[in-house]
Parts: sequence; structure tokens; C-alpha cells
Amino acid sequence: MRRRPAASLAVFALLVAMLTGQSQPAFGAATLVPVADAYVQSDQSGTNFGTATTLLVDNSPVRVGYLRFDVQGLPAPSARATLRVFTRSSSTTGITVAAVSDTSWGETTITYNNRPALGATIGASGSISANTWFSVDVTAQVQGNGPVSFALTTTSTSSKTLDSREGANPPQLVLQDPVPPSDDPVVAAAGDIACSPTDPNFNGGDGVPGFCHMKATSDLILGMNPGNVLMLGDAQYNSGRLADFMASYDPSWGRVKGITRPTVGNHEYGTSGAGGYFSYFGDAATPRQPGCRQNCEGYYSFDVATWHVAVINTECTRLNGGNGCVPGSPQDQWLESDLAAHPNTCTLVMGHRPRWASNSSGSTAIGPLVDDMYNAGVDLFLAGHSHTYERFAPQAPTGQRDDVAGVRQFVVGTGGSFFTGAYVADPSTPYSDSGSGSCH
Repeated sequence: MRRRPAASLAVFALLVAMLTGQSQPAFGAATLVPVADAYVQSDQSGTNFGTATTLLVDNSPVRVGYLRFDVQGLPAPSARATLRVFTRSSSTTGITVAAVSDTSWGETTITYNNRPALGATIGASGSISANTWFSVDVTAQVQGNGPVSFALTTTSTSSKTLDSREGANPPQLVLQDPVPPSDDPVVAAAGDIACSPTDPNFNGGDGVPGFCHMKATSDLILGMNPGNVLMLGDAQYNSGRLADFMASYDPSWGRVKGITRPTVGNHEYGTSGAGGYFSYFGDAATPRQPGCRQNCEGYYSFDVATWHVAVINTECTRLNGGNGCVPGSPQDQWLESDLAAHPNTCTLVMGHRPRWASNSSGSTAIGPLVDDMYNAGVDLFLAGHSHTYERFAPQAPTGQRDDVAGVRQFVVGTGGSFFTGAYVADPSTPYSDSGSGSCH
């Protein structure tokens, strides 16, 4: 995004078509299932478990899961390879993924006695929750076409049950092609995403024309291969329940959870203290309050290359006794200090509610935070809430155009849920938008 945020603007527009039932193919991404998998067990050292519908992983007795994928068709080594495995178990001690250089083992012949040796550790899942997917970055092990093997282990003496390729949710290897070198990092951004599993338009997660296209928009993101995904709130309808996150958001946008920077929306607070949202995203949503899982601040900041990004909580009534955005509030003071401490050439703020919108979705309550943005020379403000796409000219907090020091706002409520309408729609759909500009 440095100096010319054109790449990010193009990404926003690509998500708009999902509101009208249009679809676009996802290029540069592939999801593979294993060609072989099995587990081996130390106290049944000569037994083969290759046809089981589960993979058992344990440290007493020792049980090791093995996976093999056949990678074909990649034009070059993958820029990112992610192993996704569905677990039936919950544990604070998760699964460790190791490289396996020997890819000649057979699914129906592998036993503990003839098991391939484990190589270097690639990554670990961290804590796992039952009936969810966990993801591990395995890019280091995927260097092009051909067979690739992984081993799954744990230090826990409590057995972990995972779905095998014969099970209901086979393991996945998600591959994303390299992005041509660029001075500008690529981000994907949208809010207002996943329908409730009880929505009559849910359709098993695939949606129907005009509704519940969270899977289709997530396919587009995989094809873009962004460095970061900026989730602009209302990730999960209708009330942000953790069970709904796991049933709808996780199988779609959860595929890019590892690179997602989230912001909390109003629908997340349909669950007390937005507990479903904060539990699902964990410390990624609360880096200033590690371990917080309910009634958390929800505001934080990070850097993307030379850009500084601040995340605000626009649910002002949920903070500071209902005064979460007023001048002098903890969030207001934090935002002022954070922007002053990061005088980057290019600065972006993201939140859920927009300050301006061509319907009733604009929020006057966040006005003091917009004052902070303007005073600090913020370039872009990204928001959702209104299930539309809008690009505004740079503006002063009063709403007057200011091409010298104004903040340019984008409303990107196009994550796939449904269209809420606008007073006046300038273009017809499908619609694309692109542009470039210089930072203040």
C-alpha cells in the first residue's frame, strides 16, 4: 500500500459482486485432500489403522497420525501452504505438525514398526476446540509439485480424535500461488459476512442468489492471496454465538483466520460481552488484553509493511459505561496516543460503523475518533455495517471535501451476508472500482 493503495482498492471492489448473486472464479488457490492417511500406535505396533474414519494422536500410548498429499499443477513453489485438520477433541495442549521426508509409506501397510521417521517440527495448532478446524502454516514443507507428507503428534497423554480422509471432514492442504513482487502489500477487506446456520437462505453454507455468500467471498480471498485480511465487523449473524461462528464463519472465512485482523461489530454483541467473537478470534482480537474473552476493549493496532493500522471499537455504548467514544474516553486517549506514536507516511483506521453512509448507517457517535484521525493525518478509514460498497472523497470531520488533509472513507459491507439497500445507488451491479493516490 505504500504511497499508492491501488491494490487494496481493487480487492474491496471484487467482493461487491457477491451481494447480487454474481460469482467470480478463484484463481491461484487450490484445496487438496490427502491421497493417504493413517495413524500408528505403540502398544499395537504391528497393526494398521489406515481405513479408520479417524486419526488418533496421543503420547501415552504413543499414537502418531500421518498424512500424504499429492501436489500437482503449481507453476512455482507455493507462497503459502496451510494444513487444516478437523478435530473432535478439545484440549489446551494441541497438535504438533512435523515434516516427513519419506513419502513412500502406504495407507494400508503403515504400522508403528515400519513408520517413517519424523523430521523437523513445522508448526503447532495451539489450543484446540471440539468440532472445529485448526490450521498450521506448512509452507516450508511445500516446495513445488510432488508428494508431501506430514506427521501429527502431541505431548498430551489424553488422546486427540481427528477426522481422517475417510471421515466427514477430511484434512485439507490449502495452497495459494505466489503473488508477483510488488512494493505494495495486498490486503482483502470486508465486513458483514456469515449468515446464521438457521437462516433459511443458509443452504448448507453455499447460500442462494443474493444471500449468504460467505463461502464465495472467501474463495475470492483465497484467489487473491493477500498478506492480511481486514475483517470489518459483523462477522457472524445474527448474534455472534460461538457455535454459529464454528458452523458458518469458520468453514468459509475461517480458512484465512491465520492472517485475519478482526474488528468487533454490533451483531457480535448479541452474545453477552461479544463473548463468541472474542473467544473465536482469541488474542488476535485482544492483543492489548491477552486472554480476555468477554467485555474486552476490542481496539488495538499493528503495521502492514510501511503502513500503520489502528483498529477501533465503534460500539461506543459497550465501553466506558456507554461513553466509549467521547472525548477523553480511554479509547479516544488511546487512539490519539497510538497515532502520535506511529507517524507513518501512510495510516489506515478500521472499524465497523462508518462515519458517513448513503443510508441510515452513518454514526455520529464516532465523531471524536474521526477528529483524532483527521488531526493525525490518517489516510484511509475502512468500515462496514451498511451492507453496501461506497467510496468517499477525502473529507474533514464536518463532511466537507478536503483533498489536502481529509480522511477517505470506504464502506465495505460486502462480505457476503445480504444487501441492506442505499438511498441512492450510483452504479448498477455487478460493479468494480479501482484507483490510486498518495498518502498525506
